[in-house]
This record gives sequence, C-alpha cells and structure tokens, in this order.
Amino acid sequence: MGLFDRAKQAFSGTPGGYEEQARAAQQAAEDAMRQAGYSDGRLPTAADVSGGLGAQMQSDHDVLNAYGQELNRILAVGVPGTSVITSAVATGEQNAGNPWYQLEVQVTLPGQAPYTVVKREMIPATMLAGYAVGSAHDVRVDPSDPQKIAFSS
Repeated sequence: MGLFDRAKQAFSGTPGGYEEQARAAQQAAEDAMRQAGYSDGRLPTAADVSGGLGAQMQSDHDVLNAYGQELNRILAVGVPGTSVITSAVATGEQNAGNPWYQLEVQVTLPGQAPYTVVKREMIPATMLAGYAVGSAHDVRVDPSDPQKIAFSS
C-alpha cells in the first residue's frame, strides 16, 4: 500500500479514519453542550450564541469566575482546619451544567470548639461522591469571617 492509498484510507469511512474521529468529536461536543444545559444536544449556531444562549454563557462565566476568585482568596489567606459534611441538599440551580448544593459543614480549627458553617458549593456530578454526608475534608477558613471556608482537600 502506497502513501496515497494510506492517506485515502485515513480520510475514508474505514475504522480509525478521520471521518469516524470527526463524528466522535462532534458527538462529544454535542453531549457537552447538552450536559451544560446550553442546548438540546445540537451544536448552537452563531444566531443562538448572539441571542439568549450567549447571554447565558456569559452569565455562567461571570458566576464561575467570581466563585473561583473567592475560593482562591480564602485558600491563600485562610487558616487551616478540618471539616466533616453533616448535610448536603441540591438547590436545583446549576451553572455550566454543574449543580449547586447547600452544605452544612462542621469545622474544627486547632484549639477551638467545632462550629457549623452553611455553605453553598458547586459540585460537579463526577465529584459528588467525595462530598457525601460524613466525609472529612481539610479546609481553609477566612480569618476575618469564620463562616467563609474553602475545601482544600
């Protein structure tokens, strides 16, 4: 088989060819858009993005950006402690396909009595098992507001 025969085979519908890879990539993109709540499973058009979908994506971006900045701030300045999740309830909200949960967390700082924090946390479905009731986590606690925590483990 010559070079051009191999190239032709690569671009044909034979198993492992680029056609099949392109179909798989298209399907993965459509699945991601559906899971994020941005579409019914089809890839959005330019008109979709310039309309309401673009506004929703921008809103999700802004929420996730602010959330991430606050977590990073607490992780940078926070006092280390430990915690146990005592309650986890789905709020019904989601951003970019990731659900939010209302958590009750028992926090313990060295030399202090444990106390309870109620925290709203975005937990991707793939990570949910790690945040089960009774699970223990290292945390960082905002020194100026002990009700603000960030999980560090």
